[in-house]
Amino acid sequence: MARKSKKVDYVNAGSMGQQTVTTPSVPKNICYKAGLYARLSEETQANKERATIETQMELLRRFVADNNDMVAEKEYFDISCTGTNFERPGFEEMIQDMRAGRINCIIVKDLSRLGRNYVETGNYIERVFPFFDVRFIAVTDVYDSNKSGEELLMPLKNMVNEMYVKDLSKKMKTAHRAYWKNGEYSSGSVPYGYINVDRHLYPDEKVKGIVQEIYRLFLQDCSMKEIARRLTKKAINPKTYKLQQFGHEIPEGMNKEWNSVTVRTILTNYVYVGASVHNRKGRIGGKDVNRPREEWIIIENTHEPLVHREDFDKVQEKLTENVKQFHSTHGKNGFNHARFNLLGKRIVCADCGKIMGFRTEGIQHDKRFYRCKTYLNTVNGECTNHKVSLEDVNKTVFDTIHEHMKICIDAEETVKRMNARTEGMKKYDIYGKEADRIRKELQKTTEIKAGIFEDYRDKLIDEEQYIQISEKYAGKINALKTRLDEMLRAQAEYSREYHIDEDWKSVVDKYLNKRKLTKEMVEAFVEQVVVHENARLEVHLKYDDVLRDLLNLCEERRAV
Repeated sequence: MARKSKKVDYVNAGSMGQQTVTTPSVPKNICYKAGLYARLSEETQANKERATIETQMELLRRFVADNNDMVAEKEYFDISCTGTNFERPGFEEMIQDMRAGRINCIIVKDLSRLGRNYVETGNYIERVFPFFDVRFIAVTDVYDSNKSGEELLMPLKNMVNEMYVKDLSKKMKTAHRAYWKNGEYSSGSVPYGYINVDRHLYPDEKVKGIVQEIYRLFLQDCSMKEIARRLTKKAINPKTYKLQQFGHEIPEGMNKEWNSVTVRTILTNYVYVGASVHNRKGRIGGKDVNRPREEWIIIENTHEPLVHREDFDKVQEKLTENVKQFHSTHGKNGFNHARFNLLGKRIVCADCGKIMGFRTEGIQHDKRFYRCKTYLNTVNGECTNHKVSLEDVNKTVFDTIHEHMKICIDAEETVKRMNARTEGMKKYDIYGKEADRIRKELQKTTEIKAGIFEDYRDKLIDEEQYIQISEKYAGKINALKTRLDEMLRAQAEYSREYHIDEDWKSVVDKYLNKRKLTKEMVEAFVEQVVVHENARLEVHLKYDDVLRDLLNLCEERRAV
């Protein structure tokens, strides 16, 4: 091949037909679909008045408006969420949208809004976002992942942010303890039924009556589940109420109903007798943990009580007695559901899609069944009573698995027998010869592609020619590899020693002689069990598609 000079492109410029040399440039009309993210560690009344989240968002909106290559696709925010971890609902929603391709640019006020953990924040910026081709911008830090030369700046600022958090945490602990001694409520989520004004708790006149009603109903022998049902008919739950109080819209589909866990939390909170309890939680290894009671800091008479102390003590005694009674009936550890509920999260309702709840009845728990959790836990009957006995479920699942294994073995033997016939042996040879031919062509094409790089290295062809020719041969190589795989697979299917997928085969051999369903069998075979309203079951196994292909192969052999 003759040596060629490096190619230079010319374009017409102006009406005089002058020619100017052009160099590749970044396209100007790329439109980034931006996700705007704001975070606030704690929303106090003072912060609310300063509209801290809104201030961050307004800055981000102005930034987008000043750049003609992007649009604001969606806004995300987290309130009362620490930056030391990424377990935040707004952040997680943004990441889901990023993975789905809804946004391809993430903009924050500064790096600390994304996170204050040096390692995890750096991982998102340096690995996760680039992997999804997502542009990342921190406005006030003047950081833009599309601009080079800032690689050293970002880790340094993240490290400073993490050091700042650690130093601030120490100072805050000292300050908080000083506030606590003075009976001030300095931090943490404000308990339902109260408002925080200048670090002091005052009754929330809108909902304090609900707290008092919870105690009254429980002392009248109303169960926590029944209390939750009654409250759902008259008020939204504390989580949605808090959003509403801070002026935020309640997201569509957010659960507004009360549940027994929330009721129990209120029934056991010492704050309602007018005392403040601090230092109940701590962080170990980056996780929140409950501290032992002897480490709690309890300050009496710091605010107006919502419940008489006598009533609070009666409630605690009643809760303790309920636990003792349960243990005396069911044993110290209660009834071991996991021993019998082999399916766990694999069994779901056909209509609402939620996991079926495992229930028992009778003193000996001899009546065991699955019921739809949505039907049991909602007041408005959002689903119907999908109920099926544990015995029926286990029998159906076991029979399905056993039939699956039997069909598998029979089909494998059928294919082997058909392949041993003359027609099968001829097919085996034909596919083998075609595979050999493709191997030779693949080797030749690979050598040609390697030679193209040598021509480029020796400057016999320019970069544009190299890329064009290389891509052409790369496509041909991929097509040949795909074709070779097809031939080898087809040849294997006509082998007299044909056998099913090795993983599948080992699972079948292991459980073929079992006589009852076990947890291990469920994990090995079951993908999902769907329960319909009439107790009809659909059992989906992990190897259903493999068995379907095997049965199709049997039909093909019989048709030859």
